[in-house]
Amino acid sequence: MFSKVNESLYNRSDKSKLNIFLNVLIGLILVLLVFEIAFGATFSGIYVVKSSMRPTLIGAEEEYLPGGDYVYVNRHAEPTYGDIVVVYNGRNSTIIKRAIAFGGDYVKLDRGKLFIKYKGTNVFVEVEESYVAAENNVPTEKNSFPLVNGALDEDGYRVAEGCFFLLGDNRNVSVDSRNSGAYALSDLFGVVTEWSLKHKSFFTALHQYFTFDLPESLGIKR
Repeated sequence: MFSKVNESLYNRSDKSKLNIFLNVLIGLILVLLVFEIAFGATFSGIYVVKSSMRPTLIGAEEEYLPGGDYVYVNRHAEPTYGDIVVVYNGRNSTIIKRAIAFGGDYVKLDRGKLFIKYKGTNVFVEVEESYVAAENNVPTEKNSFPLVNGALDEDGYRVAEGCFFLLGDNRNVSVDSRNSGAYALSDLFGVVTEWSLKHKSFFTALHQYFTFDLPESLGIKR
């Protein structure tokens, strides 16, 4: 009789431990699901393709090939000067560039040197760009903007209200606002987060083994 009671107590103890374990496991799963939903409502992963943002971001040769950096954008953030942004470049295409100037500013590039006359001011100020490598910014006509009859327009390019002027960090190859003009702020997809830039090696390594977002769903182009 004693042995049966003892056995019953052990069984209850085992079931109690199992119930505690299952409850903790279910709780953890629910927390992870809530976090994923909340995180996904604000942030999206971006796989970088092509070389227009070198050396800040390394891009893969094609969307389906390895080698690109993986970072996150905040889809609700407001961009400011120097932010890396992702904007829609057509119905099913996006590009990743750096926000250089905003509505009312004037911009000019003089053989690779960036000058901005900020809205409400009368003088162009040279902008120091530590993120641009010298080898990616050859001081030639290619990196002078805007040009009139082959010569630099000293008045610069005026950014329309409600727009922003975008440049790639790799000025030698980037197709950006020098080619297509300023982009509308309404075309913004999101702003690349500082924390994902700081830890891009970690997120890129994770992305190499786990699929978060399909790069082709955003079509990041050069």
